[in-house]
Amino acid sequence: MMEPLPSKRIKSTHPDNDSSLSRATPLVSQQLLFVDSTFPQDEALQVEGIKWKRPEEICDCPRFIVDGATRMDICQGNLSNCWFLSAVACLSLYPQLLEQVMPTEQDFGDGYNGKFRFQFWQYGKWVEVVVDDLLPTVQTLQNGRDHYNLLFVNSKDKNEFWSSLLEKAYAKLKGGYSALQMGFAGEALEDLTGGVVQSSNTNCPAPELWRLLDNILQRRALICCGNTQGEIETSNLMGILSHHMYSVTGTKEVQTIQGPVSLLRVRNPWGHTEWTGPWRDGGPEWHTVIKPDLTENVILEDGEFWIAVEDFKENFQFLEICHLGPQSLLEIGGAAKPWDYVMYEGRWVKGLSAGGGPTSDYYWMNPQFSLTLSGNDNNTLCSFIVSVMQKHQRLRRITQRVACHIFQGDDAHAYLFQDKLRSLEPLLSAGPCINHREVVICTSLPPGRYIIIPSLEECNEGEFLVRLLTEKGNPSRALETSKEGKEILTLSMCPTEAEIQSRFLKFANQDCRINPVQLHRLLASLLSEFVPLVPSFPPETCRCLLASQDISAVGSLDWEQFYTLWKKIIAGMQIFCNAQKDKDDRISIDQLVPALKAAGLPVDDFLVRLVQLRYGDQAGFLSYHHFICCLLKFQSLTEKFQAADPAGSGTVTLSYRQWLLLAVYS
Repeated sequence: MMEPLPSKRIKSTHPDNDSSLSRATPLVSQQLLFVDSTFPQDEALQVEGIKWKRPEEICDCPRFIVDGATRMDICQGNLSNCWFLSAVACLSLYPQLLEQVMPTEQDFGDGYNGKFRFQFWQYGKWVEVVVDDLLPTVQTLQNGRDHYNLLFVNSKDKNEFWSSLLEKAYAKLKGGYSALQMGFAGEALEDLTGGVVQSSNTNCPAPELWRLLDNILQRRALICCGNTQGEIETSNLMGILSHHMYSVTGTKEVQTIQGPVSLLRVRNPWGHTEWTGPWRDGGPEWHTVIKPDLTENVILEDGEFWIAVEDFKENFQFLEICHLGPQSLLEIGGAAKPWDYVMYEGRWVKGLSAGGGPTSDYYWMNPQFSLTLSGNDNNTLCSFIVSVMQKHQRLRRITQRVACHIFQGDDAHAYLFQDKLRSLEPLLSAGPCINHREVVICTSLPPGRYIIIPSLEECNEGEFLVRLLTEKGNPSRALETSKEGKEILTLSMCPTEAEIQSRFLKFANQDCRINPVQLHRLLASLLSEFVPLVPSFPPETCRCLLASQDISAVGSLDWEQFYTLWKKIIAGMQIFCNAQKDKDDRISIDQLVPALKAAGLPVDDFLVRLVQLRYGDQAGFLSYHHFICCLLKFQSLTEKFQAADPAGSGTVTLSYRQWLLLAVYS
């Protein structure tokens, strides 16, 4: 959340075409310096008179960092990205974390070549981003000389450039400067630390709020806050900007002649425009402090100010709190709770794992994760944090509403199928939320077994990341695991539609169709690469699979028919894996009933008996291959019966040829 700053939209000069770069700098010839030709050129750069200049052309003695990188170095420019800058201000409180993002040995002295390196956390791993030091500036004339003022973020020390280059690297990561327009600080906090961000409000009583923020800061968490009241880009009577992100950088309880006062230190990333109410810089309240140990820090117009917690509650309505993961806490020597950290990647796929929201008939198809909370001697509640994050949302410029629900689980229901979910209400919910890429649940529950279901509001496609932080001894896992803990099938393994089509064309005939032999080879190729722990299908099984989709009895499948078959196979694999209890590569007749129901098939004793006779072994168990064949066979027959009985009478009339097609070939 942030305010838009005015900009003039005309034209940008690309650095490769800027003739002013041809002259030599005091350090090294411009022709020898690195130029990043991959940096996105977007509409945020359509500003009149813009020139791309290196720091040596902007000031006389450029430095990467001057006297340490601090929150005071950050002044917002002509870009609405206060959400990012407020996060950077929080990060600067911990030099170890900031150095993890930007190696501080970089500078403009020996070894300088115009190239700077940064690291950002992206969906479970740190990625390096390399940029040149060409920065967008606007040319002005001062005392008869050309001066170049940075267009975007800048430092109060005009010779310092770490914040400008960090902003450029983050813009490249996100797809350009325009991608940084508007946002929430939590996204940047995660990208800078790998932590988990919890969104909260300030509705609790003032003393409780102060204790909460003081405790969180002592635990080395990072906090940003915002005002959601009023018009964008306007300030209230006390100088607080609406829809603008600030950083909470400290707490202090001071003793005054009237009694103790709980204060919070807050910073505006603009570097100016401060709180003008009680306890403002130089305000009369400071003269009432018995031990004035803060007075030397409260007279500067630097964007940072102190505010009483009661006034903070009135002027800031929401918080974004970044809980650092174990690795980051270790970096800064934080005394944190002994968290266990688990992360899963997955994908919502239409027709397979995109089940939509809880009111959807297909909600049960969403991925499910098991969370077991174990009791201890100290308390009866177990603390945990669950995060569900959409991947690449800002880069793809796609906004989807993500949600997370937690249900009660038990030993009798390892997987919540459609019939069970219809009778359950979630214990905890977060989302759907349209503006955040992530939803977080941070709470405590009694010891027990729970099921976590991440979802999108609609049955759309997307990638996600689930992160679970639990107290030591509370395991959490995806439900698609073998008894040895090895993954049998996870959605992140599934290839994209483009990858599948490319492989299909490789095995298909010139008419872009595949016969049973080609189907056998194609499935073997796909499964061995993307789902290696799942055995391949025998040739005869492939013939049955092909027949289930070959409605014209031509003996081959086109691309659309194969892709439908593939999605049904993967869905069947998932159902089979979730139905197993003893993990011996078979399911019993008791496990078959919920499995067929999970596939949306009407199940009764007659159907179960037929399945057992036709596909089961002597003990009535179904192997993996037989289950997939059985599932697709009955799905095909059910679909064809329903198509022939649109009125739902329960009776259809078939010709002799139609009967033969169903009985012999389908």
